[in-house]
Amino acid sequence: MQNELFDKNIKAMDGREYKELKDELEKIKELREFAYTFGKDNLDINIIKKRNLKAIYKNPLKELEEKIEFFKDYDRYPALFFYGLGNGILYKALLQNKNHKRIIVFEKEIEIIFIVLNLLDLSEELRKGRLILIYTPHMTYTKADAIFSLGSIDRFFKTYTLFTHSNFYKSYKEDILKTNTLNSKAIKNISLRRGNDPKDAMQGIEQFVRNIPKMINHPSYHTLLKKRKNTKDENVAIIVSTGPSLGKQLPLLKKYANKATIFCADSAYPILAKHGIKPDYVCMMERDAVVAECFNNDFKEFDDGITFVVASLIHKNTIQYLESNKRSYILATRPLSFATSVKLHEFGYISCGMSVAHMNYELANRLNYKNIVLIGQDLAYGEKGESHTKNFLHEKLHDGHYKRDFDRYTTLAYGGKGEVQSSEIWNLFREIFENFIASNKNKIKTYNCTEGGARIEGAIEKPFKEICETLLTKDLHKPFPKIPKLSKEQRINLMLKSYKQIKKQMSLADTFLKECKKIKNQLADLKRGKLKITLEQLNQNLDKLKARLDLNRYGFLFEILGPTLHHEESIIAPLYVQSIKNESERQNKLFAWLYAHESLVESIFELVTIQNMTLKKAIIPLQDELEKRNLI
Repeated sequence: MQNELFDKNIKAMDGREYKELKDELEKIKELREFAYTFGKDNLDINIIKKRNLKAIYKNPLKELEEKIEFFKDYDRYPALFFYGLGNGILYKALLQNKNHKRIIVFEKEIEIIFIVLNLLDLSEELRKGRLILIYTPHMTYTKADAIFSLGSIDRFFKTYTLFTHSNFYKSYKEDILKTNTLNSKAIKNISLRRGNDPKDAMQGIEQFVRNIPKMINHPSYHTLLKKRKNTKDENVAIIVSTGPSLGKQLPLLKKYANKATIFCADSAYPILAKHGIKPDYVCMMERDAVVAECFNNDFKEFDDGITFVVASLIHKNTIQYLESNKRSYILATRPLSFATSVKLHEFGYISCGMSVAHMNYELANRLNYKNIVLIGQDLAYGEKGESHTKNFLHEKLHDGHYKRDFDRYTTLAYGGKGEVQSSEIWNLFREIFENFIASNKNKIKTYNCTEGGARIEGAIEKPFKEICETLLTKDLHKPFPKIPKLSKEQRINLMLKSYKQIKKQMSLADTFLKECKKIKNQLADLKRGKLKITLEQLNQNLDKLKARLDLNRYGFLFEILGPTLHHEESIIAPLYVQSIKNESERQNKLFAWLYAHESLVESIFELVTIQNMTLKKAIIPLQDELEKRNLI
């Protein structure tokens, strides 16, 4: 086997996500588990399991016809999910329907995938990503997360169903359950990451714009990466978090502090200071005033040589505390829609994941550390129900959480023995870490030396003492080189450029609001029975408005609208995919579709209005800075 068709299909699977599967397929020299048969018709292909002579189909042609008829009711679904590849012909047929942007097929038997790739030309479908094949022994949460983050899928979570290809696959119940569980977890976690409160997004946008002059007049994130990039593979980054187990690691950390680069969470910084352990980098990503209190202290000369890397959307109190104690800081931009639209690329981008520990990991990665050690990364409650280590500043905010979460979010313990009590958000943080580790496994060794809490899959579990003794053998030259600012001319140009860009976006938003208001009024007229245009015309107007939001130049609105669009469009997705059998059904569906958009359009109008009003105030510090220099 491995004929020309096979080679063509394999070539089409050119993404790195297919590498493991292709390696498995190319090892096959003969079929040991399965055989295949042909009938008189080209579509009459069956596959038989040799051990028990069970065939995938009783009658391949009849079952194909029945399935194609059944899925006519799903002809508007952008994505369909199947367990079982079968002979593959069903998917070739379904993909003739251009409404199906993706068909995702999960298959446990490598030989079935091998047979199909030798018999069917699926190269075009595979190359364009319209057909996605997942070999389930390689299935991970990381893969599920990547699939459900795809644009053609992430607004249609409520339409997700995992269809079984044929009765043959009913004997794969355990694998189906595992696949479904991973998919369901990805759907839930992506929805959580999308957020549900536009107020948070607006706070971040406002603070980012207010902070632009401070950001530009301090060293840039790119300069930090250029000046501090680690060139020695043996150098070790230790990431310090504030889980319950941190206390027991502090004596060793102090002893070896000068032999490793120490990255710490904002909340770990005052704890390390109390123990006389100087970190090299302190990170902060949150936009709240509460978190800023981690820097409301004065440790005098202890701060010399520490670089504070904080997200550019932080609260003004954070900057006040940093400046009052003359700390060296860098404002790094997260790749959020509004910030990227301002195009200050020199100061970004650091994605941060969802926790400051993720931010530290990403920074260590970007600085080219090949060995990353986690301590205090419990992601679980301690034995006495404590959420964090001793002297954690915000312990009171977690009062009652252990009781609330008890036995609801248990997960595998560090060391793999038994389970520990975790929380919904910590489980999400752990899964993001597992994503990071899996994505970087070819270039980074990640050691979990927490010696407590939850197991983080993919991290190498080792005692902290062993890692210190084996990897930390040489003193480093500390403090590290200072990070220079950009030249005065560069800084002025960037401030002017960002000011003009934000003013241009505010003008674009005003134009968008006029169009949005017109459609909002038309939808209100529909509700009152006073619509002066046809339903088709109103639908076209609505489509144009939504299409405008998909244009790159309107990307600056997506951050404020993202949570609302994701949640509201998820709610109306089942209506979108509903099939239509006659004109009466078409009219009823069109009416329901338009009616369902009233609250969405009202929310869009309100949120864009608030963003523009907020920007008018937030841009004042930047405007003042430029006026002082007679540039505007």
